Amino acid sequence: METTEYMLIAFDSTHKAIHFERLLLNQFAIELIPTPREITASCGLSLKYECDDHSQVMAQLTDEEKTGVRLFHYIKTLQGSRAVQMDWGNTDAFKA
Repeated sequence: METTEYMLIAFDSTHKAIHFERLLLNQFAIELIPTPREITASCGLSLKYECDDHSQVMAQLTDEEKTGVRLFHYIKTLQGSRAVQMDWGNTDAFKA
């Protein structure tokens, strides 16, 4: 069975999405994508990055204000997809 997993950061404002993108762009393989329909977000943009980069991305974002910013582990299989919201304070174990 084919499973695709990645991390998503969803934003309530386009300004915040662009800010986070600028912080991470030169260090990680990130992509600004439309927010998947399983996630409700005001600005409609999410930042996608690989699960393998998760710890390093979290370290880079430690001091950033996260109001209006939500973190998800996104899992897509042949049966469908789901987004598991994660707590910014406890992001070590994200496998669902």
